[in-house]
Formats: sequence, structure tokens, C-alpha cells
Amino acid sequence: MNETNEINELARFRAEIPRPELADLREQERLLHAAMNDPAPTGRRRPLPRLLIGATVTAAMAAAVVAGLTLLQDRAGTATSYANAAIDIRLNGDEYMATIKDPFADHTQYSEGFKALGLEVGLQLVPVSPSRVGDIVRYGFSGTTEADKLGGGLSPEGCAPGTPGCALTVTVSKGFSGKGTVYVGRSARPGERYGAHAAAEAKGEMLEGYDPVERTAGEVAAEARRRGLVVEYQIIRPSEQGGFSVDPNDRATDVRDHWIVWAAESAREGTVRLLVSEKRVAKNPVHGN
Repeated sequence: MNETNEINELARFRAEIPRPELADLREQERLLHAAMNDPAPTGRRRPLPRLLIGATVTAAMAAAVVAGLTLLQDRAGTATSYANAAIDIRLNGDEYMATIKDPFADHTQYSEGFKALGLEVGLQLVPVSPSRVGDIVRYGFSGTTEADKLGGGLSPEGCAPGTPGCALTVTVSKGFSGKGTVYVGRSARPGERYGAHAAAEAKGEMLEGYDPVERTAGEVAAEARRRGLVVEYQIIRPSEQGGFSVDPNDRATDVRDHWIVWAAESAREGTVRLLVSEKRVAKNPVHGN
């Protein structure tokens, strides 16, 4: 029987036999391996698996059956982990834990990992001041339910960013059904402006240990310069009803020493931003007290 006839004969028998279950295919694979590795004595024909009775099977055909079984097994399983150069994602109980391997990678490499696991989750890392590294800066949700959760932080909790074993992580609930985006604070490159700020007097920030709030601009600027820092100003306009308005472009350099500092922010490495107004008001317009 030539190869063409073999293929036709096999097709005819396949049409007459019901589709096998996965367990049947595993048994067929075992028998095929046994037949190929332990041939019968001369003059005797070892019976082949039921699916292939009545057809002579070449080595190429047998290999194709084994390969098809492997493919079915792969499709039957559900992926629980993914890794590339930028991110490593693993299922841990009821949530996926994503560890950021490269905090400066293109955000599409992070999304690629979640997509491979069937999750519509985007991740973007935002340069932030030192005390906010690992913070969730903001979230975005669409089509989600109360069961869909996003989170993240430093792992282990409280570790020092940039030290060995301290990693940025993001968590996504198993079965996340909608679309989500999470923005996480990362360490800034030298000279990079922060996309999210902390109070400049917070622990780990540039004015740590010094309270700049409601002091004069002259006092705070002098302390900042004593620490080797550059000072920039953001002029705010307090409202009679509380709060304030601000024009992001209104950063005049002719702020006088008697102006009032209502808040100080870390702007970028070595630079603090003072939120100031020309006149003092009864209530802090930034902090509300």
C-alpha cells in the first residue's frame, strides 16, 4: 500500500470512529510508544490502538498523533504564570502577583504579560518622590464588578526601594472580568520630574525634619538652600470660601520673602516647590486647617 492509499484508508476509518476522549488519546500515546520501542517478534503483528485498527501507520503518522495529543493537553490546561524581561506574573491563591523586573520598561511589556493570562489590565509606572515609591498613584476601571480588585506596593512590605530583594509589585484578583489600569510610583531617573509628589517635609524627603507650613517664603527658602536644594514657586490664590485656585503657568520668580508658604512639595531630585500666596489667610487653603 503506497503512502497516498494509506492516507485515504486512514481518513475513511477516522470518519467511521467517534471522536476519542482525552483519556483514550493518552492510552493511544502509551501504546504507540510501546509499539515503536518494543517491536513484536518476526512473523507476529502487535495490535495497534483501536482508533487506528485497519490502517498501516508510518512513523511520520505516529509522530503526528503524539504531537496532536501534546497540543490537546496544552489547550486543556490554564496558564497560571507569565514572565518576560520586564515582569513576572504568578497566580498565588486568589490573586495574581506581578513582580516588576524592569521599572523603566515600556508599559506595553507589562500589559503583554497580563494579556497572556487573559487579563485586560494595563500597568504604567510613574516617577515619584522617594517616599511614594511603590504607592498606587491612581486607578482606572471599566466594566468591573466589586469582586475585581487591583492593588500593589513594595515587597516585602516596608523594604527600601533599590535594595536587593525589594521589588515593586501589583496584584490582580483571579478572574478579573473588566478592564483596569493601575499607575504605580517608581524611583525617578536623575533629573526626572516627579509625576506624583509627597510633602517635602515627609520622612525620606528633602526637607525631612523641618516644618515649612505657614512660614514665610524667605525662611523656607533659606533652609532649603542650606540643604543644597533649588527652590521653585507655585503661586496660589486662596478663596474666601476655602480652598484655592492655581494657574500651573503662574510660577513667578519675583516672590517676596514675606509671602506665605502653605505647602512644600518635592518637585524632582534636588528641587522643592513652595506653594505660596502674597497674603496670609485665616485657614490654610491647601491643608484646610
